[in-house]
Amino acid sequence: MKYFWQISNSTAAFYGAAVVGLSAVLMHLWQGSLSTEAVARVISALAMLAFHALALLAIGAQRSSAKLTQLVALLWHLGLWCFVWTILAGVFVLPFHYSQLAPIGGQLLIAAWLLFAVAAWRRS
Repeated sequence: MKYFWQISNSTAAFYGAAVVGLSAVLMHLWQGSLSTEAVARVISALAMLAFHALALLAIGAQRSSAKLTQLVALLWHLGLWCFVWTILAGVFVLPFHYSQLAPIGGQLLIAAWLLFAVAAWRRS
């Protein structure tokens, strides 16, 4: 786990760049070609990605050695990949679209937030 926080922070920064880039592409290229429902799905996925990118960067700045905090970050990453990829892959008909992954991703995100609440009461 020597490089855990470096990888986590770099990946979270990538999420931030993806949010900005995909938001720009959505407004300039895809807005006229997507249905209102599809635009809403993309915006929802990008909002989840942006919010969790900031949360990941915030806990990554602490570089905690606590295993529970690292588990929270790992679950956030996994949850985001399952949730956000599934939403975007469904809208844009991308490969590896498994609609069953979105609820699993959401459950991973919820579990991570609950573990984060527990971590606040535990000593590192």
